Amino acid sequence: MSALSAPQSNALFPKRPLFSSVGRDWKYSQVYRNRYPRVWNMDLPPLAAHCIGLHISGPGYMKSRINGSTQRRRWIPGEIVIVSANQSSWWEWNGYLDDIQLLLDPSAFDAAAAELSDRPVQLLDGMGIIDPIISELFFQISAELTCARPTAPLFEESITTALIAHLLRYHSTLRTRLALQRIDIAIHRLRIALEYIDAHLGDDLRLSDIAAETNMSLFHFARGFRKAMGRSPHRYIMARRIDRSKVLLRESSDEISMIARNVGFSTSSHFSALFRAECGITPRQYRQLIGTATNHRRALNAQTTRSRKTV
Repeated sequence: MSALSAPQSNALFPKRPLFSSVGRDWKYSQVYRNRYPRVWNMDLPPLAAHCIGLHISGPGYMKSRINGSTQRRRWIPGEIVIVSANQSSWWEWNGYLDDIQLLLDPSAFDAAAAELSDRPVQLLDGMGIIDPIISELFFQISAELTCARPTAPLFEESITTALIAHLLRYHSTLRTRLALQRIDIAIHRLRIALEYIDAHLGDDLRLSDIAAETNMSLFHFARGFRKAMGRSPHRYIMARRIDRSKVLLRESSDEISMIARNVGFSTSSHFSALFRAECGITPRQYRQLIGTATNHRRALNAQTTRSRKTV
């Protein structure tokens, strides 16, 4: 997705964003975390992207005008705004505003919609929306962008397809939600995907590459995989990387940093954090625990051998 033009960026962000996805290899979306002055207004020309915003903290009073329709409301933390692409808008508020804004490439939304319906599907505008799923996705994005490591394209592709699927289901003109439930992945395509993932665990995996290997679209593959496996491709890949690392921790004497790279983690700190979240202990503690158990088992085997010889 192309970057915002300078005038649009200046209008959106009176101050430098706290963090953003700019400079990262993100294809379908841009994300910005901003804190605005207590009193601020902005007049935006039509944006080429769908805009989804989550208000993080600080209640305030908001006045907005989108394509001639004016609203006045109290803006509270946790509320979401959705403004579809190609609409002019004007905003004014009183109260410190802290939010996350995601600009979504409409072509990605339209491509997914075309797989579900032969009729045009529009994103529905909305103000003051409470949607825990969107909030959770935004907080996952926030955690990813505030870490020191570079963000893998796999994360952006996975989170974007999940967001698009949710928007189509609950915030669009899609006539039937059953269309999403009917998305499947054939067994032979799933097998190809699983084999490809295992063969490339140490690489910079991209969801789009896996989808291409199965001759499926990114959106169809991601939804079908989740339905078949009970988890997203991103979560499955992370779990497989942890499984592979356990084998290497048990069977090799490689440094933990090398094992992290061999299973596809860009930094050993990311590897250690995810390993601990999944296993309850660090990779080093796991290796020590396995070593202690192995030594104990060897001692028992040796004792059993000696006892048999004595008999």
